[in-house]
Amino acid sequence: MTALSPHRTFSGTALKTIACITMLVDHIGASCIEAGILTPGLDAGTLSQDTLSAYPLYRLDTVLRFTGRLAFPLFCFLLVEGFVHTHNVKGYLGRLVLFGLLSEVPFDLAFFRTSFDPGAQNVYWTLALGVLAMAGLKRFEKENGLPGWQGLVWAGGCAALALAANTDYNAIGVIIICALYLTRANRKRQCLAGALLFMFELTAPLAFVLVWFYNGQRGACSPLQKKAFYWFYPVHLLVLAGITNLLL
Repeated sequence: MTALSPHRTFSGTALKTIACITMLVDHIGASCIEAGILTPGLDAGTLSQDTLSAYPLYRLDTVLRFTGRLAFPLFCFLLVEGFVHTHNVKGYLGRLVLFGLLSEVPFDLAFFRTSFDPGAQNVYWTLALGVLAMAGLKRFEKENGLPGWQGLVWAGGCAALALAANTDYNAIGVIIICALYLTRANRKRQCLAGALLFMFELTAPLAFVLVWFYNGQRGACSPLQKKAFYWFYPVHLLVLAGITNLLL
């Protein structure tokens, strides 16, 4: 990693907090407004596609979703940092798989108003496949630090699996995680790579402005806070699922 500027002040805990807040904002739009109000209105014919852009809730949803685009890039970066610094990759991967299982029903209820949608899987599976991909790249890394062809094939297989399972952000999510891992030694290249790869979402590249100011430190994070970061995803989805399915 290149030398860090003393002016970089965001710790890993700070970035996780920002990621969780922006994810919540994003999911309020996707679940409560889109899945709870807009999509049912379009399906029932009470809201037309022609008037949708003038609908106040649609405008609010746009603001929420644009704000929320910061979340996934931050989680991808933090996943790379977690993988690089963990002493137990199997344990790290196991936690992601466990919370992927715990999150699947809340995810489907929140966004698809059904307890199980086989056509979409939650983001924990994308992150888990990202860890598997990085493990392959590390295992087959050449002496000069470049990825070996076996590692690239392994990572490609993980991306293909994400695409086949249609995990949240699917193959592009795994590919971006790998790109951030491969450029981890140079923060400037890492930020440029991440911003360019996220250009398919208007505001997502802005997340790498925050990454640029990451100070390389974990920051104060108690064991309870660490658990809370993992539980935040399924718990907030469960709350949103209740609002979307029972109140709207």
